[in-house]
Amino acid sequence: MLDFSQLLPFSLASLIIILSPGADSFVLLRISHSRGVKDGMSALWGINLGNTTQALLMISGVGLVVSKIDVAILVLKILGGIYMSYLAIMAARAAIKPVTPNLSAEGARVKNGSPFMQGLVSNITNPKPLLFYLAFFPLFIGRASNVPLQLSVLSAIFIGMALIWQTVIVYAAVKLSETMKSARFNRIMDVICAVAFAAIAALIFAEI
Repeated sequence: MLDFSQLLPFSLASLIIILSPGADSFVLLRISHSRGVKDGMSALWGINLGNTTQALLMISGVGLVVSKIDVAILVLKILGGIYMSYLAIMAARAAIKPVTPNLSAEGARVKNGSPFMQGLVSNITNPKPLLFYLAFFPLFIGRASNVPLQLSVLSAIFIGMALIWQTVIVYAAVKLSETMKSARFNRIMDVICAVAFAAIAALIFAEI
């Protein structure tokens, strides 16, 4: 039996969290702005495969076990910090690199790697989503007699809301890139993303 009275407050609290900018938002912003809707949506599905995986770990109880293993969390933090640092370096390089109009879009895709994998790796190497699920979702179990089912419904709501907001980010970033067609604006966007990725990496390393 589910506790439906928990769904509305959970949705409202989740909305605030989802709208708060984080690593996933900046990954989507940069890929969508520089590479278009198709690659932006590919990154989105990668991110949410990561979200789904971490939600399943929480529901199954494996996530709780992992969260108690200090070495596992430490490794995830190190990997997450390294990957965010890598993204910061790539964005910074793009910001200072001379414009090369002869470089084809397909060539850029090959050079920059799979957007799906970028989204997946940025999410799955960050331990914060898993720790967030473990700390936040149990607050809304309420009087549910079937806890795994309650957590599954909450996860579906959260990921569904995240998908909607992330889709908005993708299309807004693409629309912005179409409206502001200038090398200077592209550099500004790369600088913003580079600073954001560097700050996220610094925060991750600061917690180690």
